Amino acid sequence: MKLILLTLTSCAFILGTEVLKRKFSLPTAITRRLAHVGTAIVAGSSPLFVTQKEIVFVSMIFATVLLAGRRYDIFSAIHSVERNTFGEVFLPLGVALSALLFLPHNLGAFQFGIFVMGISDALAGLVGEKFGRHHIKFLSNKKSLEGSLVFFLSSLILTFLFIPALGYELLFVPLILTITEFCLVYGLDNLILPVAGALLFQNFL
Repeated sequence: MKLILLTLTSCAFILGTEVLKRKFSLPTAITRRLAHVGTAIVAGSSPLFVTQKEIVFVSMIFATVLLAGRRYDIFSAIHSVERNTFGEVFLPLGVALSALLFLPHNLGAFQFGIFVMGISDALAGLVGEKFGRHHIKFLSNKKSLEGSLVFFLSSLILTFLFIPALGYELLFVPLILTITEFCLVYGLDNLILPVAGALLFQNFL
């Protein structure tokens, strides 16, 4: 029953953003981030209700469905973007990989990594696309300083919420995550960030 509820809740975020886009003509920049944050919150909370294997199973199903949806242009709320990215597919794969590596023995690390990917990355992308004025190009990657700053601040807040005491880790962890996010292209941040965040949590927090 809990597995079914997890699946339905994740579907609700994706389908809900699709309805919002079609009914109210919301820009993809908004609907994509809503789905991003919503599914990440569900994923981060899921270990409290379902097992590691169930999380991996549901994540792999969603990765397959989203890949098919990309092929046939089904989910315009998350697929209609100008840049070349597979972020919507990498997101559930990132959840599955993090679950395999950190559950059930380190719930805090798993949640920290998922929330950094789901919240910090989504906010950075939204701010960067809408308000970014100062850009830096690294290889084929172009990111705005405004977006990176928001990512750092959001990750700083998450680190503060997860850390038991104040120390150099409070700045070091979000700084490393910000640099990592800046260097990743094609949506790979959704795959790498949750693992990187969890590893940093495991070793420094």
